[in-house]
Amino acid sequence: MKLSDFLAPSRTLVPLDCDTLDAARAALLDRLAASGAVADLESLRGRVEEERGEDMVAIADHAFLLHYRTDTAAALQAAIGVAQAGVRRSFEDGSDQRAPVVVVVVGPRQSAARQLQVVRAFSRLLPKPEVIDALVHSPSAESVVRLPVFVDCQIADLLLVRDLMTERPRTTTGDVPLRQAAAELIRTGLGALPVVDDEQRLLGMLSERELMRHLLSTDVLSDGTTRHPAPSAQKKTVRDAMTRQVLCVAPEQPVAEVAALMSHKDVERVPVVREGQLVGFLTRGDIVRKLIGS
Repeated sequence: MKLSDFLAPSRTLVPLDCDTLDAARAALLDRLAASGAVADLESLRGRVEEERGEDMVAIADHAFLLHYRTDTAAALQAAIGVAQAGVRRSFEDGSDQRAPVVVVVVGPRQSAARQLQVVRAFSRLLPKPEVIDALVHSPSAESVVRLPVFVDCQIADLLLVRDLMTERPRTTTGDVPLRQAAAELIRTGLGALPVVDDEQRLLGMLSERELMRHLLSTDVLSDGTTRHPAPSAQKKTVRDAMTRQVLCVAPEQPVAEVAALMSHKDVERVPVVREGQLVGFLTRGDIVRKLIGS
């Protein structure tokens, strides 16, 4: 399956004659409804008005990628509009952001996995200047749909780890004071931090489990029978407490396979590694939220 399979000239506006993002979205939703991809446009408009943060990926100066999962969508489809002068998104502080391309993806809940793949494919292509340049200089809706970047973009048969993982996750290093890393875990609520070196190679993992083991070895939770008290937490580093036995997965692995592995091993989160380097992070929460969440 190709990304171009989800596009059609009837759902493409070239030029997109809108100045604001709201107007552009409304025009593209109308196209989706007219094509039969949306059965109840008013219901979808109500969903859009909820303005959830996860509904949009803003790619600075390039594109706005909007995506909605809704029962009123009859099929998974995308609409795309191109405005050479850019459409404007306004912020409460009075600042603006402009981008020439707007993409709207809608799909029913049962196509959640495929929709994530389509959104991911767009999010990989739209940051590329050459893709935006090709779109801006396309003379017609037909030429947009036939662009090689869409025709050549393959959608995998199965949902892959790369479609769900968090890219550029928060990390720590082995030399960071343990107390500092623990404070970051508490502040962010992440539950774990991958430990990497200067070249982003994965060295280990620091999680609440390792911190609990550290507490059990100190006077904080000790039963008083410890003969050799552990060094002060002030002096300990992440390297002293982290685990080096980490279950890693690859970005090209099927999510179903990884989910089964995480369940069998009772693992909450896994680093995503390519050739030894950390490229992402996947948690049980990511899988549940992105596949079942509204």
